[in-house]
Parts: sequence; C-alpha cells; structure tokens
Amino acid sequence: METFIRTYENAASKSLCERIISTFEIITLKNKKISVNRWGNALTRNDVSIFLQEHNIDNLVEELNATLNPCLNSYREEFGHIVNLFLTTKNFYKVQKTMPYGGYHIWHYEQLANDQDSHNRELVWTLYLNTMPDHEAETEFLYQKTKVQPKEGTVCIFPAAMTHLHRGLTVYSYPKYIATGWYYIRE
Repeated sequence: METFIRTYENAASKSLCERIISTFEIITLKNKKISVNRWGNALTRNDVSIFLQEHNIDNLVEELNATLNPCLNSYREEFGHIVNLFLTTKNFYKVQKTMPYGGYHIWHYEQLANDQDSHNRELVWTLYLNTMPDHEAETEFLYQKTKVQPKEGTVCIFPAAMTHLHRGLTVYSYPKYIATGWYYIRE
C-alpha cells in the first residue's frame, strides 16, 4: 500500500540542526512570550515552540528553505499530480522542543487546525533536529500503520489531509527537537 509518506535522510547538515537548536534555546531563554503547551491526563503535551519568522532570523530561514526545496522537488517528481500546484511555506517555520514524557499523543491531521489557513495546507514537513533512541518519540501514522524514527537531519513530508492521522509518541530519554511547517496551496 502506498503511504505517501517520504523521508529524506541527511537532508539537513548537522551544523544547521545544531544552529536551529541553539537559536531556539537562546530565544526561549530571553523571551517570556513563548508558546508553552501543557495539558494533563489524556491530552498530555509538554512542549515549547517558536516561529522563526517572529524573531528575524533570515539566515536560518534561507538555509531551511534551501534544505527543504530539494525534498519537495523530489516529492513532487514522485507524485506528479502535484507538480503544477503552487505551493508555499509562507515562511512559517515552527521549532519545537518536547520534554521527556511529553508529546502530542492525540491523533490529528494538519487541515484540522484552529487557524484560518489550515484548510489550504496540502503537505506537512518535519525536520528532525536530533536523533532519538530507537522506538522513542516517533511520529506514528494511524492508517498507514507506520512510524518515522527521529534522526538528525531527516526531513519527512506527508499529506496534510485526514487520510494521514498522526501523533507524536512519548519522549523518554532527553528532549526531542523538530522544525516543522506546511506547504500551502497559494491562493
């Protein structure tokens, strides 16, 4: 069965991943208006996130674009029906740190978000910024019956639609870092 989930190992350099993590840590230490998500019981989530575009880090945004573009091009070549879609990231790059025993464990899909642009999301991308131990902190896809293991420098691209319900599995050993975002259909 075709999953439409693709991973691109070593898409990002170790240096880029480390600089994104370092920048994230500096920003979160200095800024008190950071999004901290914490819910209890069944909705366990314990992470901190920022959007790079809110912090004028143009060099990281440019390098992230240069990293993502070949992955998107490869994805488009493989799935030719999306070649002619005008896709844009809108330069929204979310960087997230998930603490041990945290994560977003609820099945969800990206076109079902609470913002006005979520219906225009066509694809999701995630760049894993650090490697997690085997069978820990994976991204799990319900209907595809597959899991993606976080590995530093790997980009994962998949559809944003309800066919790709997914969740983050529990982090145990140490914090998990990702950069993530969406490819929108340009109106």
